[in-house]
Amino acid sequence: MRNANESAPPQTTSDALPEHLLVFAHGKESGPWGTKIKHLAATAKAHGYAVLSPDYRQQPDPDLRVAQLLALAPKARRAVVLAGSSMGGYVSAMAAGALEPDALFLIAPALYFPGYDREPPVPPALTHVVHGWADDIVVPDKAIRFAAKHRRPLTMLDAGHTLNERLPELSALLGDLLERAKLHAAYRLAIYRIGSQVERRIGMVDADADSWLATHGVTERWAIVTACNPLGIAASEAANALASEQLQAALRERGIRHLPADGLDPHGAWPAEASVLLIDPPEGVAAEFGRQFGQNAIVTAQLGAAPALLWLR
Repeated sequence: MRNANESAPPQTTSDALPEHLLVFAHGKESGPWGTKIKHLAATAKAHGYAVLSPDYRQQPDPDLRVAQLLALAPKARRAVVLAGSSMGGYVSAMAAGALEPDALFLIAPALYFPGYDREPPVPPALTHVVHGWADDIVVPDKAIRFAAKHRRPLTMLDAGHTLNERLPELSALLGDLLERAKLHAAYRLAIYRIGSQVERRIGMVDADADSWLATHGVTERWAIVTACNPLGIAASEAANALASEQLQAALRERGIRHLPADGLDPHGAWPAEASVLLIDPPEGVAAEFGRQFGQNAIVTAQLGAAPALLWLR
């Protein structure tokens, strides 16, 4: 990466990619390294993120700015977070559907705005919207409408459109989201081993693995849940073993068939987590158990489809 005060071209090799990346989209009348972006870039660096802020000033059309971001195709070895302010909020929200970032941070986003009022795609589970009550450029109703429709967190501050007077609050909110995005990336990149021979990855279809699951009783859907390390905080071996026993006992009590599984960190930095694969669980039950045992996320899938993360927090 170039230093944080430059826009860098996309990296093409895994060795050159940053570990974590925050990509910022500036507003219509601002530039790529204004006061707010510089402040938030410092926050991102403190959380271990490289920062990329492309220059959109030569492109007044918001949808062409979206195309510019999609063409850039920003990547990282682990977490990618998109952020945007004002028109940049529209750009980041619209691009999120294709780029599938781990998280999305929108500051006074110009959504449902005259001239670019297309409905954004469903945002990532880890999305946070921040808006000012005194914003007279993008009225608060826009942010409220978006957050309410998608049930995403919304923080309203006593501020105007730029929110430059509330930079400490913005930094705190962004920092929290960046840390949660790291967790999301860890779950997304993990290897989920079932029994001793089948491995599944988020977003990857595997017909042979589906065939194996079908021979072991799965007829429609499955989910992987663990009771280890609640909230992503390392617990003792004894505590994890006890929680795993309690999870299996709860499954037996409910009559839910299950198979042994493990969640594995491909980099080996996090110990394997004993898990269970639920066979054809009733709708909502896997999430219920995940929340009961304090988990950030679970894995869900239908036979024939790619496994997906269901974020619970």
